[in-house]
Amino acid sequence: MTVQELQTRLFEMDIPHYYYNICGSGEEEDQRICLVSEGGRWLVYYSEDGDRLELSEYSSEEEACADCLNRLAE
Repeated sequence: MTVQELQTRLFEMDIPHYYYNICGSGEEEDQRICLVSEGGRWLVYYSEDGDRLELSEYSSEEEACADCLNRLAE
């Protein structure tokens, strides 16, 4: 799954946009699940007060998108 496919799935699942920030798509990163591409790797984490909590790192976009979807679907 790509970032674009992930965004489509989240929309179809009716998950509010303020629950997540995908590659800078949200207004702010605070108190939401974030997915970013940084330095050739993909990061998925929960952002709170500027801290990256529950950080997971992936080498592929597909793995990162799957993790992000799982976190948001809980």
